[in-house]
Amino acid sequence: MLADLVSELTQYKSIAIFGYGVEGKSFHSFAKKYLPKTQILIVDKNYSQDENYLGALKDAELIIKSPGISLHNLGIAYDTYNFTSITELFIKHFAKQIIGVTGTKGKSTLVTLIDAMLKNTGKKSVLCGNIGISPLEAIESIDEETTVVMELSSHQLYHINYSPHIAILTNLFEEHLDYYVDLEDYYAAKFNIFKHQKAEDFFICNLPNPDEFFDTKALPSKHVYNVHANKLKNEAAFDIKRGYIHHATLQILEKLADILNVEKQAYLKTLQEFKTLPHRLEYVAEVHGVSYINDSISTIPEATMEAIKILKNVDTLILGGNDRGVSYNELESYLRESDVQNIICFSDTGKQIYEKINTEQNSKNLFYMPNLRESVQKAHKVAKKIVLFSPAASSFNVYKNFMERGEEFKDLVKNLKGE
Repeated sequence: MLADLVSELTQYKSIAIFGYGVEGKSFHSFAKKYLPKTQILIVDKNYSQDENYLGALKDAELIIKSPGISLHNLGIAYDTYNFTSITELFIKHFAKQIIGVTGTKGKSTLVTLIDAMLKNTGKKSVLCGNIGISPLEAIESIDEETTVVMELSSHQLYHINYSPHIAILTNLFEEHLDYYVDLEDYYAAKFNIFKHQKAEDFFICNLPNPDEFFDTKALPSKHVYNVHANKLKNEAAFDIKRGYIHHATLQILEKLADILNVEKQAYLKTLQEFKTLPHRLEYVAEVHGVSYINDSISTIPEATMEAIKILKNVDTLILGGNDRGVSYNELESYLRESDVQNIICFSDTGKQIYEKINTEQNSKNLFYMPNLRESVQKAHKVAKKIVLFSPAASSFNVYKNFMERGEEFKDLVKNLKGE
């Protein structure tokens, strides 16, 4: 608990915060209150005049590393220093109360549903992690009766040595190859969510062939559930304006509801009250009879293909973003055979896709535009049913994150309404 966490940290005379982002700042606030005698060092290139700022790491007895920092890209081995993270420290001391969710896609929607479901049953629940707030910001509101629902990215799970009581793996796709040594390294980071579980813990996954990734018979938990083939007891109706809950998400949620003995009434109330999160198949507006959908969270090809399948009537697609070495072969083949008539590409990966589809056999209306603004303008001229903005790539070459990218799309669409 909190007292144990503070007791562990007080043994260090100096602690470095490596990366002064959301998590780094939350630890700094925590340290000011609970570790007044500890020297706190901030190691961040944006807060240092010294080009050799990394040298300060050697001056700290413990280093709280930000998940956004890739040690691989910096050429630093993890065992070079005494590294840890907010995620590792928090799970170490609160594991029994944590439902942790990771996976390439679907994390945020699932943890939001879990948190709502727990509250609908009258239980005390705190939502934190990669969504919302740092767990240290919520720590004072957590008592023995609190369930902590955590969204956990691969970056947060990387190198940790503890796992939550209930661990959930939504899916696995190729992503973040600019951060890890290779794809296997990325998967290994995800697997830490269940790797350090105990026999009495629970693990839920939704994978077509889990044994391709890990030996399910050798997992530490005795309670292992792969829900990929499960038939749903309760489907959720899709409304383009309210949002959509993916079938795979519902499979996991139903199994978790069974484990937690959630009453059917509370479960159904959770589904009925659900409204899609921003930038996830988010309805923006209707302009001249055309619906505009913001799916900026789509950072991999699989997400874009799934969005097209869900919406069904997409006639215009806008895609493109930062090139991280992900293969687009399957997406390109899918688009050639799909009912999408207008494919509007921009940015680095958009150029790649444009060049590969733009052959003599191409039957699509294919465009390459210099930026998102002109892509939306082009969509406004050619679309007849649905314009889907689903980039299939990250945003870091132009935008701070997918949220900033999605907000720009929404602003551009709203400007169309004024024309």
